[in-house]
Amino acid sequence: MSILYVDDDPGLLEVGRIFLERSGPFAVETVTSAPAALDLLRTGEFDAVISDYMMPEMDGITFLKKVRGSGDTIPFIILTGRGCEEVVIQALNEGATYYIQKGGKLVPQFTEIAHQIRHAVQQRRAEADILDLQRRESDILNFLPDATFIIDSSGHVTLWNRAIEEMTGIAAAQMIGKGDFEYAIPFYGEQRPLLANLVAGPDKAIAKEYANVIREGQIVVAITTKARLKRRPVSLVVRAGPLHNRRGEIAGAIESVREIPHGQGSA
Repeated sequence: MSILYVDDDPGLLEVGRIFLERSGPFAVETVTSAPAALDLLRTGEFDAVISDYMMPEMDGITFLKKVRGSGDTIPFIILTGRGCEEVVIQALNEGATYYIQKGGKLVPQFTEIAHQIRHAVQQRRAEADILDLQRRESDILNFLPDATFIIDSSGHVTLWNRAIEEMTGIAAAQMIGKGDFEYAIPFYGEQRPLLANLVAGPDKAIAKEYANVIREGQIVVAITTKARLKRRPVSLVVRAGPLHNRRGEIAGAIESVREIPHGQGSA
C-alpha cells in the first residue's frame, strides 16, 4: 500500500514512516507541506493520505478540500490535536475518511493509523473491484446482438444495452433508473409488466400476457404478438431469468428481446 504522509515536522514524519513500513505492507512517502503533497498526488499513485491539520502554508482541511475538489476519493486520514472537536466535524463534513487525535504515546497512535489505513484501502479496493465487474458486465451485455435489459429487485432499470437502444430508439441514459414499468412503453405504448417482472411468478400469470411459454429451469422463453416498435406492430420472442446475489436471493432479472420475422410469430 502506497501512503503519502504530510506533516511539517520532519522528525515525526521519519518516525511515522519507519513504524508504518515495519508494521505492515506500507511504502510511505513523506512531504512537509500540503502544496508539495498536491503536486505528488497529481503525478504519482497513492492508496491513502495521512495529513496533519496544523501546517503553516496550507492546513489539513484546506488540503482535504483541494483533494476532494479535484474528484479524488483517495482515503484521507487527518490528524488533529486533542480538544479540536470542531476541526474533526469539519474534516468529516469535507470528506475525511477518518481522524486520529495526536498526542500521547506514538506507538498506539501509529498502530491506530495503520489499522485505519488497512481498513480504508481494502474497502476502496473492494469498491473498485465491484465497479470493474459492473463495467465488464456492461461491456459484455453491450456486445450481445440481442436487445437486453436488466432490472433490480425494485423494478428499476440498471442496464439497457446498445442493441435495445437501436431496437427502441431509446438511449440508455434516458432509461437507466426508470421504474414503475416505464420500460414497457417502447414496446407496448403503456406501463405494464414485462416477462422480466413475471419470470419469478407462476406460469399461469405469464400465459395471460404471452404465448408459447416454455420454462427451462428458471429461464422462461415466450412469444408476444401484441408489441409495437416505433409504431410498427411486431412479434417478439422474449427470454428472461432471475438474477441472484451472493446469498442466493433474487436481486433482479434480465430480459432479452428478439424480433420475429413477419409471418413466423404465433397468435
